[in-house]
Amino acid sequence: MNTKQQRLRSYQTQYKELATSLAELGFIWHGSLQKRMLPCKRPNCACTTERKPQHGPYPYWTTKVNQRTVTKLLNAQEAELYGQWIENRRKLDSTLKQMKEISKKVAALTLTDRKNVF
Repeated sequence: MNTKQQRLRSYQTQYKELATSLAELGFIWHGSLQKRMLPCKRPNCACTTERKPQHGPYPYWTTKVNQRTVTKLLNAQEAELYGQWIENRRKLDSTLKQMKEISKKVAALTLTDRKNVF
């Protein structure tokens, strides 16, 4: 077997492994999670002093809707669920990027009459 065929088979194996990992991802969600510390409105609370120790952290979900940033305060259950789904989306994005790179390499090996493949 020549080197070109070995490389193609190696790329096919890598690609199949990535495709299999996609099936195992689970649900996905857009946006990102962040935690914020916030002051309260009680006049005698320590958060109103100069040093301003604040309450929290409180989980927030942020995303873009119609080119505007939307932020929502989450409860613990929502934060846990969305956190897992957002991580799944990041893994999806990373896996697709890897699959595209492998596809470029396969195209370059397969389409020998062209010097540059995107």
